[in-house]
Amino acid sequence: MLKNSEQNYGLVSRANHWISAVLFIGLIAIGLYMSDLEKSPEKFELYDLHKSLGIGLFMLMMLRLVWLKISPNPEQISNNKFEHILGHAVKGIFYLAMIMMPISGWIMSTTGGHDVSFFNLFTLPVLIGENEMIHEIAEEIHGTAGTLMIAVILLHVAGALKHHLVYKDATLLRMLGKNQKEQ
Repeated sequence: MLKNSEQNYGLVSRANHWISAVLFIGLIAIGLYMSDLEKSPEKFELYDLHKSLGIGLFMLMMLRLVWLKISPNPEQISNNKFEHILGHAVKGIFYLAMIMMPISGWIMSTTGGHDVSFFNLFTLPVLIGENEMIHEIAEEIHGTAGTLMIAVILLHVAGALKHHLVYKDATLLRMLGKNQKEQ
């Protein structure tokens, strides 16, 4: 089943979720690691990889937004109003971050005088030329959003595990491709 149903996530949504999750966690790990490195060829290679993966994640996010119009997500499984609102808030923060972080990274790179290339297949246009003040603002936004995302990822995983282990509902199972009836 490619599309979402009223109870379950389809293959497209599940694949986008898990690929995005791996990319996002990888981007955070690479970002934290490379920020402590001295200037070197390895650091610049990691920056190029980080930028390419960030563009890839941004493209997945745009596909996700289009796909939501074609195939809306099933409703959350929650009897607790606070958790239902929290789940929507976490999803909203994820979506905002997966748009804001690549854009702030793009601005940060170009205002710092660096190209943003997608695996050397194409280079994004320069939106804003070199500008130290805008560079510092974009860098602050990018770093703060990354730190916030670590907390949100932990909250997201904790919520999924609580649903699975405490509530014993199908929240996690349906993102793993198990139909609600299969639990």
